[in-house]
Amino acid sequence: MQRMLATAAFVAALAYVVRDPSWVHDPFLQLLNDPLVWGPVGAVLGAYGFFRGFSLLKRKRLLQDTPRSTVRAAALGPVEISGQATGPYTLVSPLSTTDCYYYRLVTTILQGSRKKTCSIEECAPLFLNDGTGNVMVDPRGAEIQFSALGSLDAGSLPDYLRHFLNQHGIPADLVATVQEFCIRPGDPIVVFGSLQENPWSKPQPQELAGRIGPGFLSEAAADVQRRRAFASLNPDTPSGDLAASACQFDLYPPVLLTKGSSPFFISNASQQELTESLSFQSAVYIWGGPALAVFCTYFLLQRVARLWPR
Repeated sequence: MQRMLATAAFVAALAYVVRDPSWVHDPFLQLLNDPLVWGPVGAVLGAYGFFRGFSLLKRKRLLQDTPRSTVRAAALGPVEISGQATGPYTLVSPLSTTDCYYYRLVTTILQGSRKKTCSIEECAPLFLNDGTGNVMVDPRGAEIQFSALGSLDAGSLPDYLRHFLNQHGIPADLVATVQEFCIRPGDPIVVFGSLQENPWSKPQPQELAGRIGPGFLSEAAADVQRRRAFASLNPDTPSGDLAASACQFDLYPPVLLTKGSSPFFISNASQQELTESLSFQSAVYIWGGPALAVFCTYFLLQRVARLWPR
């Protein structure tokens, strides 16, 4: 939405210049000022915004149809559950080196004039506790609806982060920006997803490679990851931040909250706050998109009429 508003402001500024272009002397600015250039762009963006608005409206209705529930009373299918993040052990995030159950590192790479975005996510067993019980959450692929815990620009990457990026095949020297999203012990979160039967309700042979369940790092693998982050750790002391006793958690529960056919969000906002935000965004797109398209088409047709031979 912010990009579209910025585009609309830019088009409005160009339209103002169209009214009095005499002060523009730079040939490049004169070209940009020509409705033959920005008119079609604005018209296409306006049409896109119109259809984008209906997509957001559909998402809002899906969220409204998602039933709120407690862990104890949750039924299989789309559900919204809110509570606190908890689990048997934690990971260390690569940017802020914070104890967390889940992190997603989003990097922007510049290769000449090309921009590429890469995302790396890792998770220990993550549970949501709402006071009535615990439910396992598989956050992979979720749409994150909370602010980044940390961010950095190129040139200020710490050594461990550089090593981490290179280890994952991302050239640290080409990184322009890095953002990190984390779910930490005790964080209040709201999960909109699908409660499904857990196909990993029993230990799997591949868990010998350090993975358990749907792909969570095992405690031993998390210990190795922590010691790489903190090379000076005392080997005689526990490396994991145990938020609670591991025996309190069933690492192979019969159900888990994950991605399904319904929207999959992890947020720190309630359903009401999210639907209100989607209502506002959809209204801006649905009404602002056609207005932008008509506005640009009008100036484009005026410009074409001047070129048309009489």
